Amino acid sequence: MRKRVIIADDHAFVSWGLVKALSALDEFDIVGVVSNGIDAIAEIRKNRPDCVVLDYNMPGANGLEVFLESKRWSPETRFVLFTGSAVPQTLTMLNEAGIHGLCLKEGAETEIGDIVRQVCAGRSAISAGAREVMKAAGGPVAVTDRELAVLQAIARGHTNASAAATLGISPKTVDTHRTSLMRKFGVNSTASLLLSAVRAGMLDPSGIR
Repeated sequence: MRKRVIIADDHAFVSWGLVKALSALDEFDIVGVVSNGIDAIAEIRKNRPDCVVLDYNMPGANGLEVFLESKRWSPETRFVLFTGSAVPQTLTMLNEAGIHGLCLKEGAETEIGDIVRQVCAGRSAISAGAREVMKAAGGPVAVTDRELAVLQAIARGHTNASAAATLGISPKTVDTHRTSLMRKFGVNSTASLLLSAVRAGMLDPSGIR
């Protein structure tokens, strides 16, 4: 039975390449192509596809946020994250979050096709390139006491201004620490930062708002 697939990537050329590669296999029907995370969530909710191929960095919501939100509406859908990010911590975080397939954008067309095929068959699959990057992951992320305090404030739902008032520092300093934390964890959104911190044992998930 042919599998119904949605592709979400904000680069038109990448989307075109994915459509071309998967359509050539005669196993998949491309039922939607979108260019941002918000549209991806809406399209998944509407079509309930067998598989979604997601870019990690997209406007509106990144691939991880789309995955976490869409599981509520379409629990049977499986997800392949297709990313140009070669940051070990990011790939490890995505794998631990439960993404079914991981593939780097530098991979060959045959590789992405094989990853999607395996994921549609109910297996988890990580491309060879992604595995090599993940092996390069270093030890625990080192954060300063002030960064940890800012991280905890973010987890409690504070804005930069309210966190600054609580910690006795300026909003600009809070933003600087937030940026530093995202760089250290190799993420680009607050949701990804909090998930990474939970995985690293720095935050209690029950205390996140």
